[in-house]
Amino acid sequence: MYNISGIFVSAVLFLGLVTTAQAGYAQQSEGEVIFGESCAECHSSAQSGRTPSVFSLSSLSPRAIVSALENGVMQSEGAALSRDQRIMVAEALTNRRYSETTLPAAAFCSEQSTQVFEIESVSWMGFGGNIEGTGFQPDDRAGLTVSEIPRLELLWAFAFPDASEIRTKPTIVGKLALFGDQFGMVYAVDTNTGCVRWTFEADAGIRGAILVDIDDNGRPLAYFVDFRTNAYALDIDAGTVVWKERVGWHPEANNTGSPTLYENRLFIPISSMEVVMGGDPSYECCTSSGAVAALDKGTGELLWYHRVIPGYPEEAGLNALGTQLWAPSGAPVWSSPTIDLSRGRIYVGTGENYTRPTTATSDAIIAIEMETGEIAWSFQGTESDAFTMACTGFRNRQNCPAPPGPDHDFGMAPILVTREDGRDILIVGQKSGMVWALDPDAEGDVLWSTRVGKGSALGGIHWGMASDGHFAYAANADRDAVVVDVHPDQEAAPGLYALDLMTGNIVWSAPAPRDTCEERQGCYPANSAAPTVIPGAVFAGGLDGHIRAYSTSDGQILWDFDTVQEFETSNGIRGKGGSIDGPGPVIANGLVFVNSGYGQFGQIPGNLLLVFGVPDN
Repeated sequence: MYNISGIFVSAVLFLGLVTTAQAGYAQQSEGEVIFGESCAECHSSAQSGRTPSVFSLSSLSPRAIVSALENGVMQSEGAALSRDQRIMVAEALTNRRYSETTLPAAAFCSEQSTQVFEIESVSWMGFGGNIEGTGFQPDDRAGLTVSEIPRLELLWAFAFPDASEIRTKPTIVGKLALFGDQFGMVYAVDTNTGCVRWTFEADAGIRGAILVDIDDNGRPLAYFVDFRTNAYALDIDAGTVVWKERVGWHPEANNTGSPTLYENRLFIPISSMEVVMGGDPSYECCTSSGAVAALDKGTGELLWYHRVIPGYPEEAGLNALGTQLWAPSGAPVWSSPTIDLSRGRIYVGTGENYTRPTTATSDAIIAIEMETGEIAWSFQGTESDAFTMACTGFRNRQNCPAPPGPDHDFGMAPILVTREDGRDILIVGQKSGMVWALDPDAEGDVLWSTRVGKGSALGGIHWGMASDGHFAYAANADRDAVVVDVHPDQEAAPGLYALDLMTGNIVWSAPAPRDTCEERQGCYPANSAAPTVIPGAVFAGGLDGHIRAYSTSDGQILWDFDTVQEFETSNGIRGKGGSIDGPGPVIANGLVFVNSGYGQFGQIPGNLLLVFGVPDN
């Protein structure tokens, strides 16, 4: 998902790098001047659909850009530059210093690990902890009981260098935690001490989970996808790349959701930054489609590629500046695919269209045949929703669809859960503030629907829900980011909600505390991050920076910890907490892993992974 304000500002700044490079070199860095002379002509937004934009390039790491200029796809262009000039270009594009190392030597473990990788020792993996995406952790894997929750204490903190938003989702394998960061570093960290076992640098930021499995030769492999849709298989023992493939077909394709792994297939969600690029009136908006790709986990070979929008865009007139428009487009897949083994299908949620006319597969839940990639059925939550970042300002609105839609994506991964009556249902929350129960055996027919909030472009239900088979737990943000007010009589009601799976009735609600945001800049009393549930308790982070545990029976707060403070860290990097947004906490082996810091959306930045446990447990 994207930033309704922060990403737009960043896009304007980076697009400005192109336009000012073309207009003149006053007050520019040497790297910007070199880019303007050697690169801007092909990477300006006017080259839509042919080469990655400046904004997309900014998501890469400085080392990835230098590597592309020295021995990658831009080698011929980079040959005319010195190494220092390549580094200058990389630093100008990313606004980050080029460095061969990011952690001090003291951050690494002093003793070699004796742990032998065993797939049976995986206690949490993926966005929802299981292929059904429930966000539920049973007793034997949680290692934490309700009676122990009030005694949770901070055991160690890990700080991500230079980071301002933490959206990692640790995978826990025995005493090892695997996770990525916003700049593309992959870390393997000892869960007892927080010391680093090894690191690996991908080409771009990693927003999803790291998955693990053993190949046919018995090698333990890690699978992950970076923001530029490069999929990797990494030998965990050797630290070497087994295979690497770029999955997205479009230059602006990106990945924001965790992949899902089952048997020999890796399922990858694909979204697009054209929603941001549309904020530039000279950009030919838009030609991308959301997608899901299936790769052979052994080779990285593409098995199938499902475009959410069938067919390809056609010319759809000109905007007010005379720039060509294209349609249909959009319907990105922001979140992790959910696997339904009994029906042989995967389920994904989609976002809005970027141009008009709109399609029936935007703002939708789609069922896809696992073997072929063909669509089985689709349920649409909001019709005729078309939106780009051009719709958020008073100027440069030429690429805002007329009329603009409310931007009510399905941003969360669908949950497949078995109710107490033995019936399987799909539970999905929408940024509109609606929670839907769908019948997977009747082509997604609605079993019930319940409104828990007013909804907005930032939620409503933004990142996810959780279910223990009794209730569905919905984190409702109701941020003040309403593009089109489709429910003017509905009051905002941020907080955590428990819904009965049989009826959809709200069993209890816990309003987001408001007093925690007094005199705290960037603080919002809202629940946007996905929750995680164990028997008897549901953990949910707030945009106020608090992580709380609630009783599943009545919503009473069992434990509350304010993460917006500075902490001494295990890796020697200065660390401070902030808003909690994005993925839910991970609970495994008696430990609670919590992200802290999310500087997008005008929220409180931070750079921490906090790990809690019961002392001497």
